[in-house]
Amino acid sequence: MLRRDLKVTEYLYVVDEDDNVIGKATREECHFESKPIHRSVYIFLVNSKGEIFIQKRSLKKDLYPGFYTASATGHVDYGEEYDEAARREMKEELGVTAPLHRLGKVKSFSREEREISMIYYCRYDGKMNLNREEVSDGLFMTLNDIRKSLKTGDKKFSHGFKVAFEEFSKHFEEILKGK
Repeated sequence: MLRRDLKVTEYLYVVDEDDNVIGKATREECHFESKPIHRSVYIFLVNSKGEIFIQKRSLKKDLYPGFYTASATGHVDYGEEYDEAARREMKEELGVTAPLHRLGKVKSFSREEREISMIYYCRYDGKMNLNREEVSDGLFMTLNDIRKSLKTGDKKFSHGFKVAFEEFSKHFEEILKGK
């Protein structure tokens, strides 16, 4: 008989500040214990109107429950590459399979976690199927509306989103032009 209540231990790469792999650690060690630097991905879906889909994290999440973040986000599992993790997270959280484009890496260090994150964008107008275990809600917003919301605080955004969004914003005009 297969037991479904057993939790699989999630291992992540441990990296130095230059993103060189120096080991591995459990997700719990990366977030709640020694907090070594680990890898993550942030994906921004942009529709043909130039709007960005942002998700509201499930209240079941252990970090930033109910906070807004990028369209899809997640850790790079041990044994996985950034691009593979980005495709997996986009499919897992949004039910979307579409071409991704890299924008670059950022360091996101906070009290809660220390990550090196690869930022991606995806031009997409199709249907999404939100995984309610991961995502409680989502909406499309303009770049300026997100900026205003960050300033006013009317929505709670995760720390990593703020760092990733800053990098994403630098490339937004090029993304809209289709470059």
